[in-house]
Amino acid sequence: METILRNAVEPNAVKERSPDALSANRPKRRIAKIGLHLRDIMIGVVAAMGAVALRSAFNLPPGVLPFFTVIIAVCMVTVTTSLTAGVTAAIVGGVLSWYFILTPGSWTLLGQGAYALLGYLAVIVVILLTSQMYRVTERSRQEAAVELAMKEAEHQALFAREMSHRLKNAMAIVQAMANQSFAMDNPDLTKFTGRLSALAQAHGLLNEHIRQPSADVRELVEMAITPFRDRAERYSLDGPVATIPDQLVISLALALHELGTNAVKYGALSVPDGRVSIRWQMVDGKLRLDWQESGGPSVLEPTSTGFGTRLLRRTAMGAELKFEPAGLRCVISQRI
Repeated sequence: METILRNAVEPNAVKERSPDALSANRPKRRIAKIGLHLRDIMIGVVAAMGAVALRSAFNLPPGVLPFFTVIIAVCMVTVTTSLTAGVTAAIVGGVLSWYFILTPGSWTLLGQGAYALLGYLAVIVVILLTSQMYRVTERSRQEAAVELAMKEAEHQALFAREMSHRLKNAMAIVQAMANQSFAMDNPDLTKFTGRLSALAQAHGLLNEHIRQPSADVRELVEMAITPFRDRAERYSLDGPVATIPDQLVISLALALHELGTNAVKYGALSVPDGRVSIRWQMVDGKLRLDWQESGGPSVLEPTSTGFGTRLLRRTAMGAELKFEPAGLRCVISQRI
């Protein structure tokens, strides 16, 4: 199964193997195969000796279950190790049980001893065949499962790329319509374009997680503040690893974009010494994100509510804006 996965992840590696390279590796593969067979033989011998020793410790009469523990050992090593280990355990265990348990100190077989040995051989043949069939079936099932998973992942990736392509086309059309509807020097056009870009980036982030649309909080925050990050020391990020679902990814990306836009125009990022601290934590199944500005101009609570503030409160349900003297603070609390 490991080889199948490796070949699936690195398909070109198989194609790049030349005949000369394969010929040069044949002795190494042969030696490795011999080593595996020797290991399996040793496992079979140890298992058989342990089984016979365990049967001897029971102090049962010779004719009572002489091969019982050996049969169990053969089942275990055949299923868990290989057919070679099972055959070895069957042969060694049968011989040791014959000499030390069935007819102690003698190779003579009479009456019930002969029948017991024949019964043991019949049971062992059935066990070995059944165990090997199980191993082959299980190996085929695993290979089929890997192949199915590869095809499913390929289809999901194709579907995600197609949907991403259609979404980009739709957003390009919307942006073109906005450019034709507003004058180029209209500040509302810049705001709208920025919000559309934040939405597109959030969808792009979700497309990276095809099987389960979600994103890490730090990954989302870093993506959202990138357009407003002229210097690395402008922002301070702190919080644990936390994964949020797709619905929260979109709303939180838009909320952070509005906060960043406001900070650049009116807040801490409008001056060289301004800083923004973003911290988050999980509290009782809720994500609590704290946006704190400092070092900026004095903050006054606006007398009217603009569209950006309304969008912030609508997208980040539970957002609490605090116009503190040190700078704007926004606390977003969302249940995961």
